Amino acid sequence: MRWKPVLNWKVALSCFLLVALAFAGLRIIQTPTAPQSNVEGFMQLGFYDLMSKRKEIYDSHMQTVNGSIMTTITSPNDNRFVLKGKFTAINKQNSRLFFSYTPIYYSTAQKGLMIDGLVDMLLHIDVWMQPLNVGNQQLVVGQSGAIFLYPLKK
Repeated sequence: MRWKPVLNWKVALSCFLLVALAFAGLRIIQTPTAPQSNVEGFMQLGFYDLMSKRKEIYDSHMQTVNGSIMTTITSPNDNRFVLKGKFTAINKQNSRLFFSYTPIYYSTAQKGLMIDGLVDMLLHIDVWMQPLNVGNQQLVVGQSGAIFLYPLKK
C-alpha cells in the first residue's frame, strides 16, 4: 500500500504554528509569579525535641525585595544567632508556587541546633506555598503546614 502525501506546505505550516503557540501558552502559564508589591511580615517559629526536652525559639522577619523574599531569623535568647536567606520563585504548578532557598549569612556560637535541620532541608528541596481564599480572608498555606494571613501584617 502506498501513502500519498496529503499535507501541503500550508497545512504543515499551520500545524507548526499551532504547536508553537500551544507551547508558548504553556510556558506563560507556568512562569512563576513572584511577589510584586512590597510585603513585610514577622512571625515566631520554634522547635521542640521531646526526647531531650530542648526547645529553640526564633523570630523571623520576611520582606519582598526585587521579586524575592528575604528572610532574617534571629534568636531572642542568643543575640549571636543570625540567619539570612533568600527565597526565589522558580516554578508554578497546580496553583502552588515553588521557591528555591539561597543562604546569605549564618552566624551562631552554638553547634547542633535544631534549626540546622530546617536549613539543610531548604538547601536540598524546593518548597512550595499555595494561596487560598476563605471567605474574604486571603491565606497562604506552606508545605510544612504553616498558614499565614496574606498580606502579612505586624
